[in-house]
Amino acid sequence: MNKESNERKQPTKPIHGRRRSKMREQVKWCGCMGVRSWKDGFADIFSRELVDGKLRGELYELFEVKNINEFKDELSDIAWGIGRIIGGLRNKEYIRIPGDGIHYKKVVNRINEYGCMRSKRFLTQGKCPMEGDK
Repeated sequence: MNKESNERKQPTKPIHGRRRSKMREQVKWCGCMGVRSWKDGFADIFSRELVDGKLRGELYELFEVKNINEFKDELSDIAWGIGRIIGGLRNKEYIRIPGDGIHYKKVVNRINEYGCMRSKRFLTQGKCPMEGDK
């Protein structure tokens, strides 16, 4: 019996156990996706002003969840915010980080659907509020 036949051939695995090619797709960001300062990034996570005028950030929303799926969604929103902070520190719009997948998919779907990364409640007459700033 030779040594080669005795060794097991290990299948190669993609990094992190899954294929990342879909995650690296090029997205045509709207005007809202500019480089953000770290201060603005922290404001999004801790005290972003919402439509109803209350100062609330993503971290606050994490404690309002009603089920595990909402919890995962809010954690992903926080991961997205951290990716925005890291991106801003590196003079980029965004840096993908582990845990941001749910929010990233939401943003890409919004851009494909109506051309803006923001929720519909933030649109101006159904369009990206930064459309005139491009």
